Amino acid sequence: MTARGHGAAGTRYYVRDAAPADLEAVLSMKARSWREAYGHLRDESFFAAAEATLDRQVEHWRRLMTQGQVLWLAEDSRGRCVGLAAAGPVQDPQDTDLPQVQLHALYVLAEAQGSGVADALLERAIGDGPCLLWVVEDNARAQSFYRRHGFAAVGDPVPMDGPWAGLTERLMVRRGA
Repeated sequence: MTARGHGAAGTRYYVRDAAPADLEAVLSMKARSWREAYGHLRDESFFAAAEATLDRQVEHWRRLMTQGQVLWLAEDSRGRCVGLAAAGPVQDPQDTDLPQVQLHALYVLAEAQGSGVADALLERAIGDGPCLLWVVEDNARAQSFYRRHGFAAVGDPVPMDGPWAGLTERLMVRRGA
């Protein structure tokens, strides 16, 4: 099933299940969206290191897809990927009072933001059911988007580690419709 939407200047966007053949384009788009969203928070070496692992990311996602993980992509009318979403079971289900579905990823290029593409990706990934996600605390635009979709911040910000060290992330939860 394909969802359709319109962006700026009448650009059409389509949301569909990604296929293994789409992975390189989808993950390259994700790297570009990271630069757009986090360029003011990370230096060039962060992005270069992430982009250098593209082949491993493609293989990782290919394995996940063979295990049933679905990845959704949004593309424009020329077939160019402008967004992605992934959701599934909570990765670390410690608190049974929280939803057991997690939005693992939702990235949209700046050129498609405000077009409804992120809304369509979120709908395909989790519908209106209960869900949790983690968002970089310094990403006010993303937090506002999630609040608009019924998510609320829970608890205190948590320090990130590894390449993200120095930043914090926030748990956001939607209990469902």
